[in-house]
Amino acid sequence: MPGDTGAGSLVLHTRTPDETRALGEALGRLLLAHKARGEVVALTGPLGAGKTCFVQGLARGLGAGGYVRSPTFILVHHYPGPLPLYHVDLYRIAASDLDSLGLEEIVDGDGVTAIEWAGTLPLPADYLSVALGFETDENARTVRIGAAGERSRRILDELRA
Repeated sequence: MPGDTGAGSLVLHTRTPDETRALGEALGRLLLAHKARGEVVALTGPLGAGKTCFVQGLARGLGAGGYVRSPTFILVHHYPGPLPLYHVDLYRIAASDLDSLGLEEIVDGDGVTAIEWAGTLPLPADYLSVALGFETDENARTVRIGAAGERSRRILDELRA
């Protein structure tokens, strides 16, 4: 799994979309407390697994304004706040088209970048990964959070606590 650097990942189970949002909100509060400008949250999982639900909670925890919706057709949404959120969706983007999107400026910018379908993008050395998967109950999800890099590992350790 991307982001799992041997220190272990955090595996959680949510039973409802609200619980998935609450997990994202807890991570957002930690990122805000750390003033984690330039942090990348790389989200993976099948369609409907809850990636956007997680980002909705992340935005709330960051204090980012606006209703978070799937950026599938717009590619990048910006939500201003004390620590801005950039919500990126690469579902319909070929790897050869990534250079033309200007993602480097966003990732290196003043906020947190949450990237859905992050598997097609070369990730920075320091980032958090969030892999969401289905469980047998239709609303239940397995959420595996990993970290690459020192700052992200510290944040993951605090989330674990």
